Amino acid sequence: MKKHIFLGILLMLTGFFFIPSKTSAFQHAYESKSEFIYALARNELPVYYSDYSNDLKTVLPKYTGVKVIGSSGSWYEIQYTSKKGGTKNGWVTRDEFHSDCLIYDGREKQPFSNGTYQLSFCEENSSDSSFAMNTSSIISDNFACSFKYAGNNRYTIRKAGEEKYLKADTLSNTPSSNELWGSKQEAGTFLITRKKDYYTICDETTKRNLSQNDGSILGFTTDSNAVWRLTRNKKAIEKENLQVFVQFDPVWAKHHYGNETTKDTDTNNFCTSGCGIFAIVNAIYSLSGHFPDPYELAQYASDKHYRIEDCGTDSSFFKAAAEKFGYKYGFSYDGSGESFKELKEKLKEGDTAIIYLPGHYGTIVDYNAKKDKYLLMDPHYLPKRGTSSFGDWVSQKDLEEGALMVQTFFYYKAE
Repeated sequence: MKKHIFLGILLMLTGFFFIPSKTSAFQHAYESKSEFIYALARNELPVYYSDYSNDLKTVLPKYTGVKVIGSSGSWYEIQYTSKKGGTKNGWVTRDEFHSDCLIYDGREKQPFSNGTYQLSFCEENSSDSSFAMNTSSIISDNFACSFKYAGNNRYTIRKAGEEKYLKADTLSNTPSSNELWGSKQEAGTFLITRKKDYYTICDETTKRNLSQNDGSILGFTTDSNAVWRLTRNKKAIEKENLQVFVQFDPVWAKHHYGNETTKDTDTNNFCTSGCGIFAIVNAIYSLSGHFPDPYELAQYASDKHYRIEDCGTDSSFFKAAAEKFGYKYGFSYDGSGESFKELKEKLKEGDTAIIYLPGHYGTIVDYNAKKDKYLLMDPHYLPKRGTSSFGDWVSQKDLEEGALMVQTFFYYKAE
């Protein structure tokens, strides 16, 4: 009878979970806490029917996403999506997995990170009158709430500094039943959807949106123009919020990046050329908490000729991106430089920094004065850099030599 070792035990025994790349040379910034290992096949990957024979089941094409769900000896059991769209299981050798796959953080991507945000109501052109309100819910123009992710773009919402949670919409206009705030047990779950520069906050049961009238009174409405602007006062770099977004994520790895007539998605794509785009994504998410749309960034870079075909992204795009998308994602350009002294000062002030490395871009989001190390997010780890997909604490010396030698810092600050 074959002995099957479940993945969780394997990860604890081998340390594989904590070492997403065999070549990683640094202390990781966080652990994904996932029970699975997510990876992209960067080369064709042979898949077998079982872990005890060499019967080939299929060969996964380059850029296929795989999920490791178990192991047995020198084999990994994986799940993948077939050409017809169904989920299939198979086995790959451990050696081929490590040589032909890139590991990444496969957690769900949130519209914005957990934490406390200032909410500003921004209703536009509304004529809707179906507004249920409670006169005890009068608030100031801006107020703070803490958001906690519940999956599938849904959040629970708590008054900042209080144990009062936004309750589900009751569809009632009577004060006794329409009190908006309650205990944790009474907390509702709300679907958050981006609408251009703002968000709608929708009760997932009644499908009505959180709104505010001219008297700053909160309530729920059927008006789709009831939108909110969310801004935060501190960087989103708490451990629970750390997440490195990589250019080789299977969701977008093969997405064409460029404007040439023949769209060659095997060479001009996010995986091969998108480090500048994802350096921006990581800089913004770690700064303002908002997840910027990488497709939107890439299209603008291409349209405005910041995309360098067969190479990458021109560094002047970092300022242009801030000018175009700064209001939407809550950030602005804060200059550039080459000084580590200035880098420390900017990070302490709350900035994040996109860094230009030899042939590559990355992001520095924090500085630990006690350890004298910087938190680096690499959108595409490589053996020569010794980095990972889970953030790495690196020293100034690391950033002054070899494949991590920084040439320029480009700063973003929160708005």
